[in-house]
Amino acid sequence: MNKLNQIHTTNIGTPYQYIGYTLHDDLGDGLFYVRLNVETFIRFAKNFGCDKELLCEVAELVERKDLTRALSLVHAVARRAAELKIPYPRSVRLEVKYQMSYNDIVELFNSDNSDLTKFQLEVKNAFVDLCKTTWNLGDIDATKPLASNKKIWREVVSELWAGEKPQ
Repeated sequence: MNKLNQIHTTNIGTPYQYIGYTLHDDLGDGLFYVRLNVETFIRFAKNFGCDKELLCEVAELVERKDLTRALSLVHAVARRAAELKIPYPRSVRLEVKYQMSYNDIVELFNSDNSDLTKFQLEVKNAFVDLCKTTWNLGDIDATKPLASNKKIWREVVSELWAGEKPQ
């Protein structure tokens, strides 16, 4: 949007009519505000001091193209908040407590419990508790890979989708 469009939309009371080059009417209310929130978060992460290599594009998150990168950005914001001594989410506290990255913790679920140390089992159980209490994802079977819980999780979060639901 050029400067003249910005001034015009501000004057008529619709400063968020355009996001990037996307007209509000083209997206519809639901997807427009999702894109607005995602763009605002990405801009915040950049200004907050997160590594530019971790910044994702709006479409990568909204259209679910690269969710791994989007999740990495969320965790980068949390780590930056920890550096600044801002209270941070339980998932990052879990990383700090056990000195393991989120991805390493999740990877434990791909291993058989008999191959894991007592420490690794403790980490795994702490993650299960986090999923149950913080994210309300229900009971997770810690003896199986996380992907085996996909059906249950889809039911739990089915009302949270914006736009067309995945099949």
